[in-house]
Amino acid sequence: MTEVADDQVLVPLRVSRGTPKTPTFKVRDIFRDRATVGKFAAVIGLHMGQVFPAAFFGLMLTAIYREKGLPLDMFWIFMLPSVPTWFRPLWAPLVDGVGSSRIGLRKTWFIPCTLFGAAAYLSLALFEPTIATLWIIIGILIVKTTFMTTQDIAIDGYMVENLSDAERGVGAAVMDIGRHVAQFSSWAGVAWVYGTYGWPAAVSTAASLLILFSLPGIIRREPPPPMQAQRRRDRGERPSLTRMLRRPDTRLILPLVMLISFAAALIPSLYIAYLVDVGFTVKQIGPLILAPATLAGTLIGATLTVWFLNRFGYKATILTSAFLMIPTVIPIIWMGSLDQPSLVTVFFVTLNGIVLPSFLGVAMAASRLKWSSKTQAATDYTSYVVAATAAGAAALGVGGVLADRFGWYSYFLFSGLFLTVCCFVFYALFDRIEASVDARDDAELALDPHPSPTGASHGAR
Repeated sequence: MTEVADDQVLVPLRVSRGTPKTPTFKVRDIFRDRATVGKFAAVIGLHMGQVFPAAFFGLMLTAIYREKGLPLDMFWIFMLPSVPTWFRPLWAPLVDGVGSSRIGLRKTWFIPCTLFGAAAYLSLALFEPTIATLWIIIGILIVKTTFMTTQDIAIDGYMVENLSDAERGVGAAVMDIGRHVAQFSSWAGVAWVYGTYGWPAAVSTAASLLILFSLPGIIRREPPPPMQAQRRRDRGERPSLTRMLRRPDTRLILPLVMLISFAAALIPSLYIAYLVDVGFTVKQIGPLILAPATLAGTLIGATLTVWFLNRFGYKATILTSAFLMIPTVIPIIWMGSLDQPSLVTVFFVTLNGIVLPSFLGVAMAASRLKWSSKTQAATDYTSYVVAATAAGAAALGVGGVLADRFGWYSYFLFSGLFLTVCCFVFYALFDRIEASVDARDDAELALDPHPSPTGASHGAR
């Protein structure tokens, strides 16, 4: 069987009632044939390629400039390179609807964006990170983010169109693992290159990793777009952010995504500050606690969640995640009651706090894959991601006020209970959203751009 033929078999499996269907797709099924391996290598590689340089600059740039004497009241400047990511839904419809059918709609964008993004990273090697060059570096990073954000839109659409509904649970889990592996490798490897060989070597390494891990997606032949997208083009319709926002399913999905993302970010957004108050230094928290616990916790949690999803279905996974919030919070509160918790204690508490919430995180990520319309996959998925990111950022601001006012114990207890309630909301709305999404998919697939001789649309219902 050819690669294209295999990838064209993207028949949605109906899971509206949260019941797993047979045959289920397991992690080992990634390696069942060459086409499936190529598909997952492309999707995971494109995501990991972006993380290597982003994780290095996100971690090291603030530390480097703090060592150079940059005052804390100037640290707002490091927020500027992220600004294009907030506005990417505005040009997502353009990326979603314009491209070469010969090269591939998605590859039309992420090939040049990868090259321009890597060139921007490489240009940073010309400017040592000093106070005098700060604005130049920030300007280059803003340009870089614009390219990489555009590439990310194309990757979002590529991912939604390539992963079938049966594969979305495994896809969400392995992408989460891949991102954290890349993040850990960047913190350990690229940061080591910087400390040993200097700034030019570090940024060159980061740019090289971006290109290297993007190669599977660049080389692989892009399969044809889904039937829904083909029929949209036949009708002469373009992807539209406005149309997405007006859809009945979006009115349920966007508020739920923002609610879950806000609630889920309350604890992790302030966890490092909590560890500092408990008595640990930043040098201990990063390499000795957070990095290894995040890597191991993501691997364990994502693997358990995929098994549970395949065995019991989405609704059971969501319901289980609600009951896992309390055993997530209790050890955190208990740790704060100790006079001087050991590194081992903090590591396992942190590990527990990453493994158990994976049930909710993977279930939501996999659901967003299904809920994105295949007529405009990049526009939909990108909008969901930006909404989730905005809600997570809001949690940091609101959480800081609540923790300062009520104290850590009350804050973590409230956060755990609030997230539990949000899981029950997710559970209650799941069937309704799935039914709405299935109806939307059926309607999009049924619409016929060529009316019958009688003038009636074949897709009319």
